[in-house]
Amino acid sequence: MDLPGRTSEFTGRIRGERENAIDGLHFREVLTAAEREVVVRDHRGETRPMLMFGSNNYLGLATHPRVIEAVRDAVAQYGVGAGGPPILNGHGPLHRELEDRLAAHEGQEAALVFSSGYSANVGMMSALPGPRDLVLYDDEIHASMLDGLKMGRIEARPFPHNDHRALDALITKHGGGFQDLFVAVEGVYSMSGSVARLDRIGEVCRKHGATLIIDEAHGTGVTGPNGAGTVAMFDAADTVDIVMGTFSKTFGVSGGFVAAGGDVIDYLRYFARSYVFSTAPSTAICAAVLAGLDVLEEEPEIHGRLMENTGYLAQELKKRGFADASGVTAVFSLPVPAGTDVRAAAHDFHQRGLFLNHIEAPAVPTSQQRFRVSLTSDHTREDIDRLLEAVDAVWAVHVLPVGDGTVGSEPRLRK
Repeated sequence: MDLPGRTSEFTGRIRGERENAIDGLHFREVLTAAEREVVVRDHRGETRPMLMFGSNNYLGLATHPRVIEAVRDAVAQYGVGAGGPPILNGHGPLHRELEDRLAAHEGQEAALVFSSGYSANVGMMSALPGPRDLVLYDDEIHASMLDGLKMGRIEARPFPHNDHRALDALITKHGGGFQDLFVAVEGVYSMSGSVARLDRIGEVCRKHGATLIIDEAHGTGVTGPNGAGTVAMFDAADTVDIVMGTFSKTFGVSGGFVAAGGDVIDYLRYFARSYVFSTAPSTAICAAVLAGLDVLEEEPEIHGRLMENTGYLAQELKKRGFADASGVTAVFSLPVPAGTDVRAAAHDFHQRGLFLNHIEAPAVPTSQQRFRVSLTSDHTREDIDRLLEAVDAVWAVHVLPVGDGTVGSEPRLRK
């Protein structure tokens, strides 16, 4: 193995891109708290204030006074670390309280807290399906679910995004040769912002007796009544068997959870390797999420502001031809056609003082390159108007003039 050669070749290319100012703007340093306006330092050492449209801090809980106070109190009482894995000495009263609250919030019997959302998905997907089972998954599910399937060496097949008919056909064709069937979807898909059709997919799962698993990382606190989630949005509690979620989006910290029936959770406590062999989340994390749940329940106006913002941005983006902007979620996808210089467009946004995340090849095919916009409850109407003005300007230079209804799925390249 030529490890030095492989790594030096890669780092040499990255350095060259940076020196020629064509880098992907990766690893920009955010020097201030995760608020609507931040101070950012790029790799050239240039520092500037920017409007943040790339953060998952959807409800502003990362800087909410009640959350900060709860974290301070927890650190003062318990210190900064759990000191071990939960199965040994890392499980405390705040972990137990949080698991009870999460189970109630998700309408499930029990819940299990993990050190990250990634480890929650990896642990769940590698532990629950067995060697005689089949997992069918939406082809846009998160990489952590796929990694869990690989780790567990689980038999798995994808179905086209949100296509319940294709799912039904796959189960009819292949399901008979397996002991148990699992179907894995996301409530809100992180790249596109689209929402799982739980009504139709749930019907297919009921028809075939399949266990339905939903990743609610970007749904919890956003979709549904007062942010109750995508399951509540579709009133699908009777059809969704297992709910996974994270603390790194709405709750503004790190960690993850799985909520399900009591037997399922007890099984995961002993067989989810990413749970058994990881240090438990700190009590400060637990305190932050508990306080965040209180805010969700007691300050519904925060979620209301988020929905006002998403509705307004969706309305304005549709006028510009982005037909898939729904306003139901906080994630908006701005697709660009193959051949667009995405990095040049990203640098344009950066120079205008707007922090957007761009998704480029090879992470996605060139035909699926895009910008991803994340809204929060703290954004103002003026912030969103500034974003829209920048989209108009950047598209005019790098893609095509907006406003003619063609900027959605098949925009033309500017000559």
